[in-house]
Amino acid sequence: MTEELLNKPIPAPVEEGAPAPDTVESGEAIIDITEGFPRMAYAASYLKAGIPDALDRCYVRRGILERLQKALSMLPNDYSFLFYDTLRPVTVQKALFDEYLGRIQKKHPEWSLEKQEEETTEFVARPIVDYKRPSSHQTGGAVDLTLCYQGKELDMGTGFDDFREVAHTDYFEREGMDEEIRKNRRLLYNVMRAVGFENYECEWWHYDYGDMSWARKNQCTPIYSYIEPERKA
Repeated sequence: MTEELLNKPIPAPVEEGAPAPDTVESGEAIIDITEGFPRMAYAASYLKAGIPDALDRCYVRRGILERLQKALSMLPNDYSFLFYDTLRPVTVQKALFDEYLGRIQKKHPEWSLEKQEEETTEFVARPIVDYKRPSSHQTGGAVDLTLCYQGKELDMGTGFDDFREVAHTDYFEREGMDEEIRKNRRLLYNVMRAVGFENYECEWWHYDYGDMSWARKNQCTPIYSYIEPERKA
């Protein structure tokens, strides 16, 4: 099975379908997977980076957890998942949006605010509370993750939240590119797709199930609406 996953190329991006309809909530439980789940670990990347209100716990929908466990069952026991980010409060979304917008404004001060914000949304969703049409990480249906082998992160060619072209999922499918990185990305991509996830083609680490992005690509109704994670007292 692993060889099959390694040898299947990552396809070039295709144009997404029409906008998905409003969400019909599944009612799935939100599961804390920070500890107690074999072959899964949480990096708490935004907490370590000092992002305001970043969570010290890792939450996903029950359906996401089941698919992650199924994906791991397809791989040898030496492989594991490391999560950079999952469920994200709107305050964290705003901090990330504002930070990247600032980068764009510094790089292109001649652009209008509308164009600067449009460029920002290619990588960071707008920080809004919308129960019927929420952004991916506000649903518990999106995961930012990588694969580890014997506890060590595999080389994916870039780190997390690298917004250069080299972070595009299929970048290393090009002729003459690093074979090890190509296989590592293929392994993550193909095992996640095999259990029903969709990938955001500009970010090798980002996978969706049940949210608006997933629904657009599958031309179906999203099943995960906005949720606000509980915080410890």
